[in-house]
Amino acid sequence: SEQQVDKGALKKQIERLRGAGCTRIYWDIQSRTTETRDGLERMIGDLATLKKGEVASIKFTRIDRIGSSSRLFYSLLEILRAKGIKLHALDQAIDPDTLGGELTIDMLLAAAKFEVRMVTERLKSDRRHRRNQGKSHRIAPFGYQVDGDKYVRDSTPCICLIDGQKEFTVFQLARYLFDIFFRMGSVAGACRKFHEEFGISVVKAGRWKKQSAGSRLITDEDLSQVIFTPQNNNSPLRYPYTGLQFSLVGIRNLFTNPIYAGGTLYDSYHEAKKQRSRNRKHFDEWEVIWNTHDNEAIITFQEHERVKEMIRGNRNNKWATNTDKDINPFSRLVNCNNCGASMTRHCKRVTKKYGTIYYYQCRRWRAGGCENNKMISSVKLEEQVIKFLVREAEKLASKIEIDDTPIVESPELTALRWSLSSLEKMPFNSAIENAKEEIRGQINAFVIKSERSNPVSADWIIVGFSDPGYWI
Repeated sequence: SEQQVDKGALKKQIERLRGAGCTRIYWDIQSRTTETRDGLERMIGDLATLKKGEVASIKFTRIDRIGSSSRLFYSLLEILRAKGIKLHALDQAIDPDTLGGELTIDMLLAAAKFEVRMVTERLKSDRRHRRNQGKSHRIAPFGYQVDGDKYVRDSTPCICLIDGQKEFTVFQLARYLFDIFFRMGSVAGACRKFHEEFGISVVKAGRWKKQSAGSRLITDEDLSQVIFTPQNNNSPLRYPYTGLQFSLVGIRNLFTNPIYAGGTLYDSYHEAKKQRSRNRKHFDEWEVIWNTHDNEAIITFQEHERVKEMIRGNRNNKWATNTDKDINPFSRLVNCNNCGASMTRHCKRVTKKYGTIYYYQCRRWRAGGCENNKMISSVKLEEQVIKFLVREAEKLASKIEIDDTPIVESPELTALRWSLSSLEKMPFNSAIENAKEEIRGQINAFVIKSERSNPVSADWIIVGFSDPGYWI
């Protein structure tokens, strides 16, 4: 929090290193609890390629600047001893080449690790206390402010539309987002409609590229680009820092957030794996305490449940409603065996034999959140899926009585299926939902009656479904 308030914290450290005679400076902005340190890892890699005698010493402000990760620190120490490079701390008198200096370093690293553990425990204790007391989080979501450990609606003027002369406060705009969602029926449609109505230009992000600024000499221009975004209670809003442009993931998390329905959520993330990154839980797994701020709720509990139901219903419709020919049939079906995250398409290759081949990789690997960098092609995935379908079809065939009588659906059953398909395409409505449930019941009744009078034939399963070529 001190570094967030003092935007020149990094600049002050670098200026001290310059004053101490450093000619090349490495830096990164990371939590002390993480094992991933871009600047430190790059420095270790650069030192490993140098000849002995090229670098005289490595200087830093305190030992915890380079010792937050014991693994990286001892890797660095081994290289420094091999290259004959001295360690020099500006604020601490330590000499790792002596027995007492080595003991001092071990004690300082242990104290730093203990401090991090204590901070973590204090944060956990504070969260447990706030949860038991029904208090809000310290940072409010869009549409709210924190006042006296309670969520209150943010009545700050936010934006206005010239068309229709509509003015919105922050909480009114949050409510308007939900109205758009109920009108459009999907997260993507609501996001697109909101940007369109308010004239927000959406810039698609390019391919993520890891920055290497920490590996070169720092200039004043570099320092001017390092800005800490304040996140204290006095400025919890997403604007003006990021504007009102929403991503699909961001607006989906907004719609499913129980705070808008008068509840407070806890434990919305899975435990961090190897202290690298956290994976957000599905909204059905969140722990929620309800009735913490009912008078300030922006939507009702029934509307909150309706939002989640609509999102669940749309989960399997993306591939079918995509008008693009280049669809992903394995979306949400393939997960990484190492971390459990979804596998996404990263590249493709066009061949004469198979046509377009896509390659899938763990989505968290590029961000350093997973060690699994292996890719699997769509050809291999299709082979595995076909084998599975053939095996399941043969299991099904062995359980069905063989009969040569062909099965023909009655005109009534065909009409019912057509009516249900038409209703599925219509917007959400309670009357339509009741009609769909009634039609499903009639279809089930027809199917059960047909199964009793006509045993199902397995010939078509053995001949067709057990042939791998059938599934291609």
